[in-house]
Amino acid sequence: MEHSFDGIDARGVWESVPDAMLLVDRSGCVRLANLEADRVFGRPEGVTGMQVEFLLPAAMAERHAALRAEFHADPHRRPMGSGLRLEAVRGDGSTFPVQISLSPLGSDLVIAAVRDVTTIVAAEERQIESVRRRILAEDHERIAKNMHDTVIQELFALGMSLQATVSGIADPEKAARVEAAVGTLDDVIRSIRALIFDIRNDQRSQDDLRVRVVEIATSLIPSLGFEPSVSFHGPVDRIPKALHEDVLAVARESLTNVARHAEASAAAIEVSALNGHVTVTVSDDGIGMPAEPTRQSGHTNLAERARIARGHFSVAAHPDGGTTVEWSSPLDR
Repeated sequence: MEHSFDGIDARGVWESVPDAMLLVDRSGCVRLANLEADRVFGRPEGVTGMQVEFLLPAAMAERHAALRAEFHADPHRRPMGSGLRLEAVRGDGSTFPVQISLSPLGSDLVIAAVRDVTTIVAAEERQIESVRRRILAEDHERIAKNMHDTVIQELFALGMSLQATVSGIADPEKAARVEAAVGTLDDVIRSIRALIFDIRNDQRSQDDLRVRVVEIATSLIPSLGFEPSVSFHGPVDRIPKALHEDVLAVARESLTNVARHAEASAAAIEVSALNGHVTVTVSDDGIGMPAEPTRQSGHTNLAERARIARGHFSVAAHPDGGTTVEWSSPLDR
């Protein structure tokens, strides 16, 4: 780094970059690092001379050598933000989120630019939590409105009708029974109104299926690059607990596939409990299914879940682009 170009010192340029800069050889040894790398990785003794695996979490370090060999077999520029969320390790053992770009330099060296994105991830998490709460609030408000506009009104009308007949009943015992039924309806209406209050105030268990589906969808916003649409139809709360993990697996696997492969700009997940079946549908507007899929283990797992549940699983690519995944099972599994 002693070269200069038109009077510009190369070492000065290297040190002026605001990201951590590493020059790594084929064996994974850091040949050169700027001062920002020493600071970001919390290594006052310096990063130069270390194996790059020591800068990674243990789980990642175990398979990094294979990934490094794969990269050198087909070296190409990889910009920041591509791939899954990455983590690095500081000198004190703490982990932090990073974005990494890679640029081959000759046949044996790679320049890695590492950016600490802790503040960005924290902002994303706040946004995700805000989106999660908004989606749940909208769904809860829809449920509450339907209960108020239909169930309560119908029960109230039934109570009024029964009460109007009391005066025409000559038998005191029968009249008392009708009065008691009216009183029971009033109790039911009060219970439903209390439930509506709880729903509107987001008093739902974290084990609630709706909550968990929304959490999966919102957690994938950074990978998708957009907010997926989430909707529920029918009495989803009555889906048996035995089917919850199946529903969540379909949602998680399908949306993850959209994030990884679809290059989509929009996606939607629908969960319904109608006509005696639970159905999960995930659709996107991406590039569709590849002619020869390279990874089918996820779909194989979902198909097996459908078989065990006596249900159905399908993946359909649309002629104009996009894919729809549908998984269904009888509710009385």
